[in-house]
Amino acid sequence: MSKMKRTPLTFNVEKISPATKTQLEDISKQANTQTDKQVNVQTNKGRAGRQFIAAHVPPEAAKQFRMLAIQTDRTTQDLLVEAINDFFTKNGLSRLA
Repeated sequence: MSKMKRTPLTFNVEKISPATKTQLEDISKQANTQTDKQVNVQTNKGRAGRQFIAAHVPPEAAKQFRMLAIQTDRTTQDLLVEAINDFFTKNGLSRLA
């Protein structure tokens, strides 16, 4: 294998022209618009005030779970909430999910 030359971590700042005030305002407006859209998407999906829980399972289990969601015409989210609530009930706890 031949050695590859690394890209320098420094660059000539003088070659970059400074942004004008109008350009900076436009960039700021674009960033705010994108952030607002992301917040609305999360709020619309009902994630506000919710906590994420995850687990690593074998690929076969994940595939079977997705197939069950398709067969029952439900989302994996709905199936997981039902499973968590059933687990709570099984252990004598109230259904919170």
